[in-house]
Amino acid sequence: MTAMHIGVNVLWLRPGQVGGTESYARRVLRSLAQHEPELRLHLYGTAAAIDAVRPPGSTVEEYITAATTLPPRKRLVVERTWLRSVVGKPLDLLHHPGGTVPFRNDTPAMVTIHDLQPLDDPSNFSATKRLFLAKAIPAAVERASVVCTPSDWVRNEIIERFSADPDRVVTVSAFAETRDLAQDTEPSPRLAHILKKGPVLFYPAMTLRHKNHAMLFEAFGIASQRDPSLQLVCVGAVGRDHDDLVALARASSPAIHMLGHVSREDLDSLFLRSEALVFPSSFEGFGLPVIEAQHAELPVITSNTTALAEVAGDSAIQLDPHDVEAWADAIERRLGPEERAKHVAIGRENAARYSPARTALQQRSAYDRCTA
Repeated sequence: MTAMHIGVNVLWLRPGQVGGTESYARRVLRSLAQHEPELRLHLYGTAAAIDAVRPPGSTVEEYITAATTLPPRKRLVVERTWLRSVVGKPLDLLHHPGGTVPFRNDTPAMVTIHDLQPLDDPSNFSATKRLFLAKAIPAAVERASVVCTPSDWVRNEIIERFSADPDRVVTVSAFAETRDLAQDTEPSPRLAHILKKGPVLFYPAMTLRHKNHAMLFEAFGIASQRDPSLQLVCVGAVGRDHDDLVALARASSPAIHMLGHVSREDLDSLFLRSEALVFPSSFEGFGLPVIEAQHAELPVITSNTTALAEVAGDSAIQLDPHDVEAWADAIERRLGPEERAKHVAIGRENAARYSPARTALQQRSAYDRCTA
């Protein structure tokens, strides 16, 4: 069988700054390297971006721009100049996982659109970015031979909004990275101090408005008045709303701990030692922490909106992301051993639906469709 040469544009990726889209791209490429080794990957981007997504132990062709950092405006220029000049044979297609297709080319284009939040909730974006994405997203759907989405919910949104041909919009789901959580993992002193105070609820999310920290803090404040031993630990990359949310956390309760980025050991400790993962986000194209928690045998309380309802299925406690009282009740309520075991078993079964093999098969099928 003739090898298929896949170009992947990662110029959009700024490690540690673009949230779940970075994790998604890394997992897709690693799944392909593991399960579709006959594919030949060609990565185009900054050295840091390529390092962030390069599948370990695999051979890829690397095309590194001279620019070391690419803020959005500069990235657009580099895509239209440098990238356009270096793309060509032997590529069978050029994949844009960043959600936009910067130019038309003889090489078939594929785009991954993670969600339509810039169109559905534009208040989360600057005026300049809103104007750009309002044009760039529809253009990407038009220019791409195939559009990939992380969930059926996003797929259906794209088909409906843009009257897109359903045959060229496909779902390529994410998966939890399987690793054994060492029971003897030692948390850092600051986390160990929090864990000793009482039962911990754990929220991993970038500090962005739509992640709904404000509602969670209000609900937690109510719950902690009823049970003062409760602790809420929030971790994740710093987003544009970080300072406001840190101030709100301090004003809401001394039992809310904003830890920011944490080590792998502390993250594992939270998965192992928390009472539950809380994930009240009001807008998600997938919701990877839900299945990561379920893979780690941690009960999940999450929102019942957007892709979260699809990803969690019946395996999580699902609540209206705006119902403060319902969240307060769920946070305060402690699962007994039998009920917890039931949640863990159903969650583990749900997480098993998402695997590297499934992701690789979905992405390879999309590539085949793009070049057919």
